Amino acid sequence: MRLTPKVIRGLLIVIAAIIIAAALHAARPVVIPLVYASFIAALVYPLQRYLNRYCPRWLSVSLVMLLLGMIVGLGVWALLESAETIQEEWPQHQQQFQQSWQSWQSWAQQHNLPVDSIAVDRIVSGLGDRAVSTLKSVWSILGLFVLIVALLVLLLLEIASYRSRIERSFPSPASQYILKGAQEMTGKLRRYILVQAFTSVITGLLTWLWCWLWGVQFAFVWGLVAFVLNFVPTLGSIIAVIPPSLFAFLLLSIGTGFAVFAGLSIMQLIMGNLVDPTLQGKSLKLSPFVALLSIIFWGWVWGIPGALIGVPTTVAVVVFCDQFDATRSVALLLREG
Repeated sequence: MRLTPKVIRGLLIVIAAIIIAAALHAARPVVIPLVYASFIAALVYPLQRYLNRYCPRWLSVSLVMLLLGMIVGLGVWALLESAETIQEEWPQHQQQFQQSWQSWQSWAQQHNLPVDSIAVDRIVSGLGDRAVSTLKSVWSILGLFVLIVALLVLLLLEIASYRSRIERSFPSPASQYILKGAQEMTGKLRRYILVQAFTSVITGLLTWLWCWLWGVQFAFVWGLVAFVLNFVPTLGSIIAVIPPSLFAFLLLSIGTGFAVFAGLSIMQLIMGNLVDPTLQGKSLKLSPFVALLSIIFWGWVWGIPGALIGVPTTVAVVVFCDQFDATRSVALLLREG
């Protein structure tokens, strides 16, 4: 095959992408906090810019950090409350859970369906402890908290001067082009994050309310899980429906289980296919395949912290590529519609 300039350019892009991915993977202890801090800075900078009109920069940064601290504290409190609720209430439901499993197991054996009773019993007996340890393992992610806070404070203190730095570092047409692209990218990314946060709150509240109405155990926990998983497109919505439905099937009744499953599924479909696209717009909506692939890819590059921000990172790449003619085809390939 003849290596035309177009083929050579394509191969160079692939090689460069592989090298960049390997570099990001190797530098993840530094890059992960920087990416998180950059996302948070892009999200809260309009508030800081507004506060700068009425108070010194150090005070505006302090107020913004205080607000973020209150939000993080609320999230930590919710996680601890969920872990404590499961730890206190699980023992009284464990025996009922095992009996329900055994009933389903007997039914499956009567219909010649293979069931590993030992494996099922082990899963059920350790389910409560695993749920608590999973919730408490979130603390390991908070090990990055100090570095993220330090980088975020420095970014907020210096972000106003980056415009003049770019204008001094690049010629006039190029600097204005870079500034315009960065401004549009941060604006669209900010809109994406805010819409995701809003729909996540609504999804979590509706999940809690629906589970509470049907008497499903740990309704608050399932609402919190739905809130968190809503940030993971497609896959998160599917996973969020399974645990409360399973608890309703095994601890309440088959009819209640179907009602919980149907209600939560309809809610997720409405939020994912009607509300979110209406608020978000098609320009930032990734295709389901690309969204799942981005979670897998960034999870491989940066681990669990990378998987959590895999979709916003890909959205940032799409928005950035959309600003330039040479890379606009990449943006069209990744986004939906």
